[in-house]
Amino acid sequence: MKNSIPRRLVLKCSGIALGLPLLESMQPTMKCAADSTKPHQRMVCIGVPFGFDLSAFIPVKAGSDYELPSHLKHLEEFRNDFTVMSGLSHPNTGGGGHKAEAVMLTGAPYPDYSYNLKNTISVDQAFASHVRGQTRYESLCLTTYYGSLSSTANGVSIPAIDRPTEVFKMLFLASTPAQAEEEIRRIDEGRSMLDFVSAEAKQLNAKISTTDRQRVDEYFNSVRDVERQLKMGREWVNRAKPEPIGGAPSDVGDNAQQAAKFRLMVDMIHLALVTDSTRAISIRTFGMHHDLSHHGKEASKLEACRKVELELIQTYGGLLRKLKESKEGSGTLLDGTMVMMMSNLRDGNTHWTYNLPVILAGGGFQHGQHLCFNQPYLEEVASELNPPQGQATTVEKKIPIMGKDQQPLCNLYTSMLQRAGVETDRFSSATGPLKGLEFA
Repeated sequence: MKNSIPRRLVLKCSGIALGLPLLESMQPTMKCAADSTKPHQRMVCIGVPFGFDLSAFIPVKAGSDYELPSHLKHLEEFRNDFTVMSGLSHPNTGGGGHKAEAVMLTGAPYPDYSYNLKNTISVDQAFASHVRGQTRYESLCLTTYYGSLSSTANGVSIPAIDRPTEVFKMLFLASTPAQAEEEIRRIDEGRSMLDFVSAEAKQLNAKISTTDRQRVDEYFNSVRDVERQLKMGREWVNRAKPEPIGGAPSDVGDNAQQAAKFRLMVDMIHLALVTDSTRAISIRTFGMHHDLSHHGKEASKLEACRKVELELIQTYGGLLRKLKESKEGSGTLLDGTMVMMMSNLRDGNTHWTYNLPVILAGGGFQHGQHLCFNQPYLEEVASELNPPQGQATTVEKKIPIMGKDQQPLCNLYTSMLQRAGVETDRFSSATGPLKGLEFA
């Protein structure tokens, strides 16, 4: 039997390990340097917590010859630049509830919301690790209210920035010499701490089982990964930031003004991409219409909820417009930027976590279509729009069992990662890339 492990040594090592930032030793092999002969690939993930009114968002016909529903009519100028999808979900996710936000971009199993979630890496961070070191910031995690969509390889939530002024400062305001020196000192101290942890962990090898030794090896791989991140961070400290574009924004202090806050963040997202300060961005937005989303089919609440959703759609269109008007080489920023908007709920009124509303624009895909992976869903939408004469709509009776006839949402994430050049066959719960979504 192996000698017992001193308790202080274990606590000391594990205590340090818990504080490590983004660890990705189990990710596929990533390219270390940018290929200057290819246009940059970027990813923007927009998460909406309360879904959409399906009759205003989902077309009633699949394919390219579909009529734009009322919400998407406000994106008509971009019809050939986006794909709307229905019949997607995360398998092994609870039947309903806001807690599904935690796995919106990860697809980690969360079958019971009383279950102790072990989350996994989010798709934006899997992409961010692929382009590590090529931009000043590996990723930007943003929010207009609270909460983050992004998580590390260990499933730890990454704190989100909620102030546009802070983003603007990160993008354009140069550090003073003292601040730069402090940043380098902080990075060097982090590397020294990793050296200490490595030395302590090595002492465990003679006292642990083969299985645990494999875990320690994985830990060392993670340490080396973090060391590479710290080295890259040190190299960026003394590089000049780009000149400011436009004036600095003013923060909106009232959380009820979600539309205004989202528009400001969209401006910052565009600036971050056009200056190539980062290529991976996530944002959680519109967190203040919870009561309206639980409208119970009450006409006044439903109409008010649709107005909130419409503001969101219009702001999404504003981002597409900014990207399409920004030239890059012989194309536009939109050509190389995947802009996905989706929700963890079908709609707030039902709390269902299947038949999720998803729209993907740009990024070099063949767009201009509605991909439907659940025909009963289309029948449901049509029934909502045109209920039989003299008969009330009973949506609940038309909904298939959760997960039945659904495609994993992570199939879409797999396609996005592959389009970005990440060498992977599937991401999280995916069974492969999403059928029907082809590269341009």
